[in-house]
Amino acid sequence: MTHRPSIKDIARVAGVSPSTVSRALAGSPRISEQTRQRIQTIAQELNYTPSLAARTLVTGASPMLGVIAPSLADPYVAAVMQGVEAASHDRGFQRLVASSQGDPEQEVAMMQLLVGHDVAGLIIISSRIPPEHGAGLPRFDIPVVFINAFHPGEGIYHVMTDNEHGGWLATTHLLERGHTRVAYLGGPQQGRSHTARLAGYRRALEEAGYAYQPSWVVPGDGTPQAGRKALRWWLRQPESQRPTAFFCYNDLSALGLLSEAYQQGVAIPEDLSVVGFDNAPLAEISIPPLTTVEQKARELGRQAVASLLAALASKPVTDVILRGELIPRATVAAPRVSVIRDQ
Repeated sequence: MTHRPSIKDIARVAGVSPSTVSRALAGSPRISEQTRQRIQTIAQELNYTPSLAARTLVTGASPMLGVIAPSLADPYVAAVMQGVEAASHDRGFQRLVASSQGDPEQEVAMMQLLVGHDVAGLIIISSRIPPEHGAGLPRFDIPVVFINAFHPGEGIYHVMTDNEHGGWLATTHLLERGHTRVAYLGGPQQGRSHTARLAGYRRALEEAGYAYQPSWVVPGDGTPQAGRKALRWWLRQPESQRPTAFFCYNDLSALGLLSEAYQQGVAIPEDLSVVGFDNAPLAEISIPPLTTVEQKARELGRQAVASLLAALASKPVTDVILRGELIPRATVAAPRVSVIRDQ
């Protein structure tokens, strides 16, 4: 996207200071009529439109932040949004929110749409744009903060969960309870979070002296339906060779697995242990309550707003990485003795 003309651009062409341009465009009587008309002519020639942030200084109106998420129905996204809303409201900012429906092309289109609505900055939650395509991202004259995604570039900042550590935490918890056959139900393949959680799962296995088996990595997309399919996959495996536990990419897919287990007569955790990721509100009230890795979603939202506002104020901004915490509940137990003897 092309550079949006600014007051500084007008000042450079007119040979005056930015403050003179601001006063001229605001109709200040301190600026001569001749200078005011010349500056307005230059502004028109450059196709200048005043930014929302600039209008705020004159009118007192609340500036806008743009927020993009893959799905507004995801409990994790809802929790991040709570943090974004609280932090931005405290600083007098409103929000324009859009969903990409998990489509990378739609995500880029939403970025361009919100910038066209003159937002002061962008927050993008769980970007679905593959890392290798990040170089092709449009560059905007506003700061952009990615939550749980990484796209390097000038004016781009990151707030992330340590997903590899979270995957390691979940898998280690299962190993410590005696499980040696642990499967991983994955998430969106293009997502950075899936790759990092898978790496943590693999590291935990190898550190404990167990071989990583690609056949026990079950494809998924983070939806309840993925969990249902994973349970049906588990039932198709020979009983003596089934994994005794699942680490799931997120709570939604874990809850889908629990639901299918109930319908198929599989006892949780007696027949199969399950660990999720996120600590979504439903995890605490599921039957049985879901053991999970808490992702500090609200704090991610708050930190994203803090980074964005610091960038807008031309203050130094560094990437933020938050570590999650294991929340043990009732979906993990030691494997059956008969299973242990089969190994």
